[in-house]
Amino acid sequence: MRYFIEDYDKHGYLKAPIWLWVGLAFLARGWVAFVMAAATRDKGSEILGLLYPSVSHLYLMMWLGLPSIVIMWFIGLRTPERPWIAKVVRIGRWVVLATAFIQIVIELQAVVLRHGQFSWGSAVSIVGLSWIIIYLFNSHRVKECFKTP
Repeated sequence: MRYFIEDYDKHGYLKAPIWLWVGLAFLARGWVAFVMAAATRDKGSEILGLLYPSVSHLYLMMWLGLPSIVIMWFIGLRTPERPWIAKVVRIGRWVVLATAFIQIVIELQAVVLRHGQFSWGSAVSIVGLSWIIIYLFNSHRVKECFKTP
């Protein structure tokens, strides 16, 4: 056993590290912005307009954030009585990697369309997505977290 007993849940699955949760939430940032805008009601359209000037870009980010939300949900639902959820979580790492690659390509395309003009939003997104990709490739704990015991 490579990890402490506290690192496993009551069903024997390795708990997801906090940085995986942060990365999954970052991949679902379209949903986070949508929920924040909905929570503020009267200023919601201003917040969405500030973060996503194009409504189609918001919808695209919400679609691309959906796999991350499903993976977060299924990680919490894993039990031995639900083997199909464990199968979905087993391929979750590759789904999250694919989502991160697609999102980084979209961000790089936006930079190219602006002719390389600097934007803090794009810079933070590209750095964050790069970090997530490197983390998912290199972290042994994340690899073990997505495996079935």
